[in-house]
Amino acid sequence: MQENTQLVIEGFPRSANSFSVAAIQSVQPKPLIIASHLHAAAQIIRAANLSIPTLVLIREPAEAIISLKSLELEISYRFNMEYYGWGACLKSYLKAWIKFYLQVLPYSENYVIGLFDEVTNDFGAIIERLNQRFKTNFATFKHTETNVKRIHKMVGFHSGPSEKREYLKSLFIKEIEEDNLIPLLLKAEYIYREFKILAKK
Repeated sequence: MQENTQLVIEGFPRSANSFSVAAIQSVQPKPLIIASHLHAAAQIIRAANLSIPTLVLIREPAEAIISLKSLELEISYRFNMEYYGWGACLKSYLKAWIKFYLQVLPYSENYVIGLFDEVTNDFGAIIERLNQRFKTNFATFKHTETNVKRIHKMVGFHSGPSEKREYLKSLFIKEIEEDNLIPLLLKAEYIYREFKILAKK
């Protein structure tokens, strides 16, 4: 993170990180200095300590980790790579999701929360909340179908939904429902509900 960082946008992977950065940048009179994509709680905590405007993105935990595994498979298909489960398993991703959001939860007074559904349907409202919370004047993204398609095209194939990825997600749904993941999933869902409550304040 640079000393002159104007905005931090962070969340667990597959929580609309790339879309959010590209969308807010696309409407500013001049490029913002944004710290993002470390997917590390430390970046959010540091931003809180430095009073830097921050947007924390969050997606329902099962959706986030299944999307991440599906993207791994899609990448292997696209680039003709042998897939041997070279990423982490779903259990490891779920543990990482829990750790990430538990670490940043105590700093909730220092950031705005962007729920995945709102980010992908009305990102302009989130920018307005950033402006209200931090007294900034970021230009607001107009969430039209045309603008959304333009951002997804600009960001690349991993941004936005795809038929292939939706199919791949179906391969992992049963795995996430296995008994050995249920306790972790319940814990993650409880944390997610806490963030949903905080997002409305």
